[in-house]
Amino acid sequence: MFSNGALIKSGLGWEFASEEILEDFLYEHLDILLGLKVLDRQYIVNSQRCDILAVDNQEKLVVLELKNVEDRGIVQQLTRYYDALLDEKPFSDKVDYRQPVRLVAITPSFHRDNFTDRKYHTLDFQFLEFSVIQDGDNFYFCLKDIDNGEISKAIIPYQELENDLDLPTPPTALLKVVNNLDAQQQEEVSRIRKKILGFDSRMQEFSSAGSIKYGIGTGKSSKFCAEFFLDKGELIIFLWIPYKGGESSRIGRARIWTDWQDQALIEGYVSSGVGTEINRHKRSMQKLIEAIEKGGDWSRRWKYGWSEITVGGYSCYLPIKESMVYKYVKEVNKIIKYPKNIKPLTKEDMELFKHYKNYGKQE
Repeated sequence: MFSNGALIKSGLGWEFASEEILEDFLYEHLDILLGLKVLDRQYIVNSQRCDILAVDNQEKLVVLELKNVEDRGIVQQLTRYYDALLDEKPFSDKVDYRQPVRLVAITPSFHRDNFTDRKYHTLDFQFLEFSVIQDGDNFYFCLKDIDNGEISKAIIPYQELENDLDLPTPPTALLKVVNNLDAQQQEEVSRIRKKILGFDSRMQEFSSAGSIKYGIGTGKSSKFCAEFFLDKGELIIFLWIPYKGGESSRIGRARIWTDWQDQALIEGYVSSGVGTEINRHKRSMQKLIEAIEKGGDWSRRWKYGWSEITVGGYSCYLPIKESMVYKYVKEVNKIIKYPKNIKPLTKEDMELFKHYKNYGKQE
């Protein structure tokens, strides 16, 4: 049955704690939302597992595939279900197989590849986007047909999951490092860990020398999504995220820089270690920033040897020596050309560019 502890709050709003809970909710509210009668859920046919099978008021078979996150392969998945179901023709006493089968994809958002796959497909697919909307003390599940704009909704019984989540005891390796942090940092680490483990009921915690990973599966089959990495007493966070803004099927390990006070920045992919190359670049940029900030009075720039910088189409003066000018121009050009420049920008890059813009205004 559908659990009241169904929602978690994310940076984008509210979402279901797991795909299983999403399925529970739809299973119980399919008649209200889509006017369908459920036949079965998690139905296995020819080694394919269908989320929900239903029938409409015209006795057409309806196959529903649910995703709690965007999924590029949902059209192909429904196609495989369609083929297997037509071979077996289950529930023939309730379904008229002389009529076309309805294939319904339900997800919070659709990838552009989904539309391409559907455009050139011979079968018909209905795309429904769902969202969780808060209105005062009430929460609603909203389904929107992306083709005709029709919306249906049902109220969600809600109790915040994070307060009730029964977490396992943190690994000893993590506790040793966390105990050396101040109270605020300890609280933030606990909150992040709770968020990760509460994302999916299958999420597990894997502890090894210097690393605590989070993912689904065991051993070599594990699919990791996050990691606490311990480096010389410092606690570092990594996420596994898709390359090219989600357009690539490859997953990369990205370092998260944080001040443990709700300020965080993803600064590029790190294939191994802790991001030495990024650290080196950050230090180099910080030296330039410090040189600029230690500069003399603007009105006395000639006496104190300020250098004229011409980059990005206009000139400015900065309190750095000529020996540093070439390096500065090179780095600012990279920032101006971003995102064509594939190198990720750091917080220090943006600070450097801010100085350039500010001094340019003084002329």
